[in-house]
Amino acid sequence: MMKVVIDSNIIIDVLRPNPDFETDAKKVFQLIWQNKITPYICANSLTDIFYILRKVQGTEKTKETMINLMTAANILPLTENDCANALASPMDDFEDAIIAVSAYKINADYIVSRDEKFMKAATTIEVITPKQLIDKVS
Repeated sequence: MMKVVIDSNIIIDVLRPNPDFETDAKKVFQLIWQNKITPYICANSLTDIFYILRKVQGTEKTKETMINLMTAANILPLTENDCANALASPMDDFEDAIIAVSAYKINADYIVSRDEKFMKAATTIEVITPKQLIDKVS
């Protein structure tokens, strides 16, 4: 099964609906529920997701959402070595570099993001949009 690391922006598009992006983001989650991809999320992304959702849902609802999210996806741990490798990478965005290093570590097939700068970055693992993932799985 295809291993996919999901950027936090895709998760947020589903959990805090954004009319511009939510349709394809929801389809990525449908692929997860249909067992068509194996999803991974970087542990450091969880803090960003929690921070944003808490403003909309409140703390208790966000905790419940996070538990469900952590049940649905595999959480990639972050080590000191991962951080050092991300800092040593040619990427300017540290968060994207962490995701790229984590994806490489598990030999992921793709990273899914809507961050255009991330898609143009020099990564070992290809960064694709939700639409591109949907097309590849279909």
